[in-house]
Amino acid sequence: MSGSLASALKQKRKFATKEQEVVLGLRLLTSRITEPWERFLKSEFNLSLSQYNALRILRGSHPARLPSSELGTRMISRDPDITRLVDRLSERGLVDRVRSESDRRLVEVGITSAGLALTQSVDPHVDHMPTALLGNVSQKDLKQLAELIDHVIERLGTFP
Repeated sequence: MSGSLASALKQKRKFATKEQEVVLGLRLLTSRITEPWERFLKSEFNLSLSQYNALRILRGSHPARLPSSELGTRMISRDPDITRLVDRLSERGLVDRVRSESDRRLVEVGITSAGLALTQSVDPHVDHMPTALLGNVSQKDLKQLAELIDHVIERLGTFP
């Protein structure tokens, strides 16, 4: 990894540790995967990555609604302001909110028919994107990478 990564980062010195090299490599890879998808969602569907992620989660729970706090914990990339995110989706008619009948302090969010239709129109691109980005990687390497990712997630430490 160090050759491609060092070249991409224009780094001439060795990495201080293998952990540093891996973290920087994962950050670079995440950026290279995420940025084109983000640009596509914005230009074609006027959605941010967080907005699409929230719609995807709400579609998965549909017809049930989720408390805003639960929606926040299910996000791949945590959005510090779920309320504002839901506000923007609600303004577009993609989600709606109701107060919980059992606990009036809770706001439950659900996807609307317009939100369902929008996510369905994104689906073919969701299906195509991983192959477009990773199609040049062998199935053997992808299997190994998936296993390594799972292994690292299970053993991930904390910071600070």
